[in-house]
Amino acid sequence: MKGIWITTLMVGGALAAGGGAAYFAKGYINNEMRAEREQLHRQYQLVNVVVAKANLAAGAVLSSQTVALREVPQTFLHADAVRSGQWADIAGRVLSRSVRSGETILNSHLAHGVGAGFSALLADGMRALTLPVDEEASIAGMLAPGDRIDLLFTTAAGNDSVTVPLLSTVPVIATGVRTEANSNSLPERLQSAAFRNITVAVSPSDAARITLAQEAGRITVALRQPNDQDRAHIARVTKSSLLSADEPTRQSRSRTRVQIILGGV
Repeated sequence: MKGIWITTLMVGGALAAGGGAAYFAKGYINNEMRAEREQLHRQYQLVNVVVAKANLAAGAVLSSQTVALREVPQTFLHADAVRSGQWADIAGRVLSRSVRSGETILNSHLAHGVGAGFSALLADGMRALTLPVDEEASIAGMLAPGDRIDLLFTTAAGNDSVTVPLLSTVPVIATGVRTEANSNSLPERLQSAAFRNITVAVSPSDAARITLAQEAGRITVALRQPNDQDRAHIARVTKSSLLSADEPTRQSRSRTRVQIILGGV
């Protein structure tokens, strides 16, 4: 009888120990699963980031017309991505490199200044030179990025004035802050705003010529037809040559002779 009680107690103890172990194991498993779910939730939590609405070229201005907000899982988010809370800090900034449609905008994509995006528009060996223009010199504001122009130089020469061609077929890459890349993305107030300067792409030597011409006289802009790539052949023009061209010719100044024929028997 005593042996039966001992056996019963041992079995009961084993069952109790097994039940306790199962209870604690279940609690441990539940805690692990809860921690795993929380970790997955943190990894796949959706974060609003700034993305490109369309393919954007270098020099494009970031605005509500060019970018949008999109939810991206935290685990797939680039460390340099621009989040929705940072939008106010980058609105109006310029891209220094092209971005594809739907691609997340990174801080490293942003140019350090408004004009910094111009560097991506320049061919090898060329320089971007900005020169001030008045309403007359800018063709009354009708110039646009992508146009080609001739530059005429006027200065005093002794008691006379002279105008000579300075450069031909010069590409205009910006009028004010407007470029070919950002023409459609600028706010309306900037698209129609008057500009007081233009930026052209020239060689370093031509940049030096323009700089000196600005100091020595006046530069006038002549707009070219888009398909006209011929170099301008313009003679040196002075006040004297203008006046001499207006003078009547010697033949027109001479008295007209009338021949009189006398007849009779």
